[in-house]
Amino acid sequence: MKSNKTISETFNESEINDLQIIFDFFNGQICDSNKLDYNSLNECYEKYCSKIREQQKTENEFNPKVDFEQQLGMYKQIDKSTFKEIWYFQQSWPRREQKDTLKHISLIPKRKYIDFLEKCGKENKAINYYSNTFKAAGDISPTMNASLIMQYELYDISDLRTKLIIAIHYLTLNDQFYRKEIY
Repeated sequence: MKSNKTISETFNESEINDLQIIFDFFNGQICDSNKLDYNSLNECYEKYCSKIREQQKTENEFNPKVDFEQQLGMYKQIDKSTFKEIWYFQQSWPRREQKDTLKHISLIPKRKYIDFLEKCGKENKAINYYSNTFKAAGDISPTMNASLIMQYELYDISDLRTKLIIAIHYLTLNDQFYRKEIY
């Protein structure tokens, strides 16, 4: 990651080390834990994204297949300042089945991760659309999610930066899906 110009120009060395922890965790979850056969990381991402798309088409349900308890453990391995360059907690609105207001993780606007998205968007139209949609919505919107699920081929999975964006996207959604912590 340190050798990638966009990453090294956006994040400091400590943050890059933490991004590597996040990235390695996600890679392990999607490649090893899901028993995907792969010969390369690119192939692993291709199969994972394809599985998510098929799941959405056939089951009309989202399950990123990431172990949430292990994800919570991964958060403890990264510095809180790095976490705050990517995510923040806000209140969720209570749903019918819940009575309490819960913690809800979101991408944090106007921080380094969003700067990173904007820089990547200058080189990739799909990421530019993703970044602009985030700026308009202020969170991962259904449009952003649908774009990444249904048109993941447009994101250039062979690019390390794209893999990092995919990892943070699905880890964010996984947290939103499974976190049941009272705010």
